[in-house]
Amino acid sequence: MQKSFSTQSNLFFSTADLEHPILHSLDDTEALLEWSEIETLLTSIYDSNTGRPSYPLLTLFRSLLLGVWYQLSDVQLAQCLYRDLLFRKFCRLEFGGDVPEASTIGRFRTQLVERDLWDRLLGEINRQLEVKNIIMKEGRINIIDATPIEAVQSGAGKGKDGKPTKDPDAGWHVKNDSRGNKKSTYGFSVHTGVDEDGFIHRQSVTPGNVHDSQERDTLLLGDESALYADAAYSSQRTRDKLAKYGIDDQVQRKGYRGKPLSEEEQTRNKVIALTRAGGERPFATYKRHYGLGRTRFMGLAKNATVYGLAAMAANIRKGAKFLTLYGIPEPSYAG
Repeated sequence: MQKSFSTQSNLFFSTADLEHPILHSLDDTEALLEWSEIETLLTSIYDSNTGRPSYPLLTLFRSLLLGVWYQLSDVQLAQCLYRDLLFRKFCRLEFGGDVPEASTIGRFRTQLVERDLWDRLLGEINRQLEVKNIIMKEGRINIIDATPIEAVQSGAGKGKDGKPTKDPDAGWHVKNDSRGNKKSTYGFSVHTGVDEDGFIHRQSVTPGNVHDSQERDTLLLGDESALYADAAYSSQRTRDKLAKYGIDDQVQRKGYRGKPLSEEEQTRNKVIALTRAGGERPFATYKRHYGLGRTRFMGLAKNATVYGLAAMAANIRKGAKFLTLYGIPEPSYAG
């Protein structure tokens, strides 16, 4: 029989053991958001005909965030929830009580996938950061970019049942490296749009064979002051679109056979590159800090949710750092 657990904020007694500084290392993250607003979004997962999980939805969502930040599988995450006081505190789990099992965490993620909820959750987190002026909406720029992610099953082998093990939702991403050599990756592409501080405001995941430029409209906000992108997004159609919305065109130009870039265009590309490099920050975070250089699951929808959670995790931690360093900026008023 499952033990009871508490969801109250006062979970720990004020003893020396339970007031160790390490137990406060996520306090800035706790203070950053109105978590009840996120919980409201999560309640849409379960309708009246669907059984509720054994643990609060917000507890399960916080658990998934911990799994991203600490590069944990569901099994490892469940183990850490058992033995780590910091994890219990952040997830609002009673000291000494039961914790979600790996299967419970996995089922909750599946519900996020089936409801395609990650985009709305990211939007709510960003809305709160905008209200606190941590994300600055007025005059913001948009830096768009994409990166290939190798599929967890990318080989041509077959499983015990004789069926191919290669992820059917993935595709071949082919790109020339800095030396002009072609590099092929079977997997997916993660496309992001970030501001100058590296906060992710838009994201999509596609099969690897989808060209970067095809996700331009998905990443375009419409109210950004300028769009920064590499030459993969350069086209007359892009230039016309930006002109229509009054967005400053900071897309690098590309040369063609028989029509190389002029010296002026090369200089322009170099200047744009200084700002455009910020668009690669999320990919470095995903791959180096979150261990997501390779997918962990099969299928486009599930991986879109996994990298959507990574976007939320990255924005929350960056927002917490901004809050600690600078506090909440005062709003500025024109005139």
